[in-house]
Amino acid sequence: MLFEEVSYREPVRMRRPDRDPRWASQAYQIPGPEDLPIFLDRAPADAIERHALSDTSVEVGGVILGRECLDEETGKPFVWITRSLEARHYENTQASFTYTHDSWQEITRERDEKFPDLDIVGWYHTHPDFGIFLSSHDLFIHRNFFNRPLQVAYVVDPIRHDRGFFQWRLDQIDQLGGFFITSERGERVATARFLNDLEDIPNSDAGGSGLSPRLEAELIAMLTRPHVSAQAVSSTSERLQLATLFTLLGTAIGMLAVAAGLWLYTLHQSVKGQTAELEKLREALNVAKEKQGENLTRARVEAKERALDSLLREVRPGASPEAFTELYAKSLRERDEAQSKLADQQALVDESGKSLSRLQKDLKNVRGENEALQKKADDLQKSAEAVTTLKDEKKALETKVIDLEEKAAEIETLKDIQSGKLPRNYMIAWYAAVAGWGLAILLGLGWISQAGRGPGPAPTGPEGRPDA
Repeated sequence: MLFEEVSYREPVRMRRPDRDPRWASQAYQIPGPEDLPIFLDRAPADAIERHALSDTSVEVGGVILGRECLDEETGKPFVWITRSLEARHYENTQASFTYTHDSWQEITRERDEKFPDLDIVGWYHTHPDFGIFLSSHDLFIHRNFFNRPLQVAYVVDPIRHDRGFFQWRLDQIDQLGGFFITSERGERVATARFLNDLEDIPNSDAGGSGLSPRLEAELIAMLTRPHVSAQAVSSTSERLQLATLFTLLGTAIGMLAVAAGLWLYTLHQSVKGQTAELEKLREALNVAKEKQGENLTRARVEAKERALDSLLREVRPGASPEAFTELYAKSLRERDEAQSKLADQQALVDESGKSLSRLQKDLKNVRGENEALQKKADDLQKSAEAVTTLKDEKKALETKVIDLEEKAAEIETLKDIQSGKLPRNYMIAWYAAVAGWGLAILLGLGWISQAGRGPGPAPTGPEGRPDA
């Protein structure tokens, strides 16, 4: 970057604009207590913003004009910027900006012709989507060509909507915390709107034209640069396809959650039915056990009565004691056989009791599994509610995206009318969305139909009881 020798004036003593009732000054961000006060008029600030937005693919720049001043009350320095000049002959790339000899000559000539009373108090350039900082190349330029104590550098990032000044401080170049936008007192409302636009704060009053200087410059740049419009169309189409993909994904997740909930509900109902059947079986086994005990007692008494009757029938008057002993021994053998049968029946009863205990244990396990499934069902229900909430938030965001895209569509329509054809990406996205919705609905209906069938009725025995 080449410069010629430039003459400078000594700082002039004057009142600061924020202490002069003829001017209105409003702060951008928060100037630090030790920062050099910089007052940037709204006109050059607006011109620099429009120049930065004119081409965001490369760096652009220029110089800023004004006066280096001393506060007449405190004697402390400040800088008042009232004009800016664009560099028209320069060498630039996406990440660098360099003045040429011709550009510097033209800037010097234009300043001498239009603003002979102003000094070059610094320079400005853009960092499209790079952020606010001074690169090693920028530091070289500032140290070698803008090395006066009150000369500043102004960097604007038109993509990230950020900007900032840099000043000399003890042989170091530091960034300021903020600066002041200045205008005449009668233009303070317009200045406040401009400052809100710089800080991305929406203007709530309805009296304006509805288009900020930033948006107006962006629209002009888009209309005058066809390649940018094509890029915007492509970006809008990609956003639409991405929104469609997320819509289909959210729908699929919702259908899966509903199908899982239906499946868990069906499983819960099946386990509940099996639990009821096991309860009935346990009650039936208890009743059978009680009846079997009563039958055994009754059989024992009847056996004793039959044995006594048989013994008495066999014993006749005058019979020998040996005959009575033989009959008694026979009765004992019959009693032993009856006790053996009774023991076998008791073993069957014990085995039935063990089976009942196992069934009760299985019933307890089934109840535990049922509770675990119920907990999983509750968790899935909460997940489904969370998915529903996320879908609502996504719909709200999609609504905002659609509103913004409708505004961009008006500009795209102008290009479509001029070219006589419509972007094919919208038609492709539309067909893909319709096909995806149809597939998601068919899959969801199939899963709901399969889950709604449930298990068949339990098989029953000949007496209406469940088969063992």
